[in-house]
Amino acid sequence: MTGRMGGEMEVNGTTVRGIGEPGAPQSERYWEIDAVRGLAILGMLFYHFLACLVAFHIIVEDAKFLSYYNTYMLGSGIFVLIAGIAMILRHERMRGRTTKEYYGALVIKALFLLALGFCITIGSWIGASVFLGSDAFIKFGFLHMLGVSMLLAIPLLRYGKWNIILGMIIIAIGAFIFPYINDPSWLYPLGIHAEDFMMYTQDYFPLFPWFGVLLLGVGLGNVFYPGGKRGFTIREPGMVGEVIAKIGNGAVTLFIYLVHIPVIFVILWIFSSLTGIGYL
Repeated sequence: MTGRMGGEMEVNGTTVRGIGEPGAPQSERYWEIDAVRGLAILGMLFYHFLACLVAFHIIVEDAKFLSYYNTYMLGSGIFVLIAGIAMILRHERMRGRTTKEYYGALVIKALFLLALGFCITIGSWIGASVFLGSDAFIKFGFLHMLGVSMLLAIPLLRYGKWNIILGMIIIAIGAFIFPYINDPSWLYPLGIHAEDFMMYTQDYFPLFPWFGVLLLGVGLGNVFYPGGKRGFTIREPGMVGEVIAKIGNGAVTLFIYLVHIPVIFVILWIFSSLTGIGYL
């Protein structure tokens, strides 16, 4: 990726015209991206609601419940994949800006997600200590992983479609190698940790394999949205698609992600206090 976004520039072999150039297309949101992200966040809501029911001893964490974890991981994978594609789409929305500004915007967003992740770490530590009497809190959760992965992906954006291969390698390492390495445990952000580590964390998304999923999204973004523009045709959404796409708007999904667990927790606490059903 070279040159200025204000004029013609080469992005992974695609010439992109600046916003001030004649015939430059207007940037837009792609409803299919928001809709898929909306479905992913709804799946996350469902799983976390079940997890809160378990915490309040309203349902039992049996084999049937644990089967829902697979759907949660699938939804999380889709969310991270879309985040990688969104890094490519951001380029189109920033036409008229310099390449340096484009990278700067990605860095700012990544650092913002990291800051939110650390706030969640503090909040989960307080919540676990005060309400649950537990030492388990979020040490390296979803937002930590997403923020760090975005930072690591920035210098790799220039490799375009080749990120698909790199992403698959990282996913394979995280799935088939790191689970069998238990030391040193301080490398838990990478996916290397002690055998009892999961007993002391409420949420865990190591860089291996999840950074690979983000890179897979970056590569697919170059395939299906070259230069940040949709490279295929798709019908307009119906009413249901529009609603789900609104839920999947980046700012909306982030807000939902940040507030849904405290809201569910408070509702269940009130419900339990009033009815006597469940306890902490």
